Amino acid sequence: MRRLSRLVLLPVAALGALVLTAAPALAAPSDQDVTWMQAAHQSNLAEIAAGNAAQQAATTPEVRELGAMFVQMHTQLDTQLTQAAQQLGVQLPGEPSAEQQRQLAAVQRNSGQAFDTAWIAQQIGSHSTTLAATQRELQNGSDGTVLDLARAATPVVEQHLTQLRDTARKYGVPTSVPGGTGGQVADGGLGTTGWALTGLGAVALVAGTAGLVRRRATSA
Repeated sequence: MRRLSRLVLLPVAALGALVLTAAPALAAPSDQDVTWMQAAHQSNLAEIAAGNAAQQAATTPEVRELGAMFVQMHTQLDTQLTQAAQQLGVQLPGEPSAEQQRQLAAVQRNSGQAFDTAWIAQQIGSHSTTLAATQRELQNGSDGTVLDLARAATPVVEQHLTQLRDTARKYGVPTSVPGGTGGQVADGGLGTTGWALTGLGAVALVAGTAGLVRRRATSA
């Protein structure tokens, strides 16, 4: 896993040099670019918080390792994004959205293996949403710097999803959840339709995995 982390970090590191040396933007980024930057920043903050929670509460080494990797890689992605936002004059929110915080709090109410399975399920949903939003930015964005950020983020999020799904299969967690539209709110207020769909999917997965844990405990 550490080797895969280093491989995926290469384009992120290269992007860092690009952002630091980029010339000032000639035009303001589009609404699509701004929306993606704000949502991506909130996603990074949410993944860092979730990664820290996994390192503190997970019972399996796979989940703890994923948590540590998410903290490292989303911190690096967010550093580049924050630098670009300063250059482009884009104001970023100061914390994850209310829905993202609610989802993590719901996961943290579990303990033992129930925490691990709930965490995996929620992370599959959140990474799916992030990937959908990033793909939409690549299709509809216009600012070159923002598009470079989205291109660098894509293989990172895809790799995280691959590893999450591999871990999910190992522990009997469903590996698919509706990704929604990726429309995280930038002001930390109520979630949009995209986050509502993702939240419902994550809740369903958490409920299913919690039932699986209970059944295993009963049959043991």
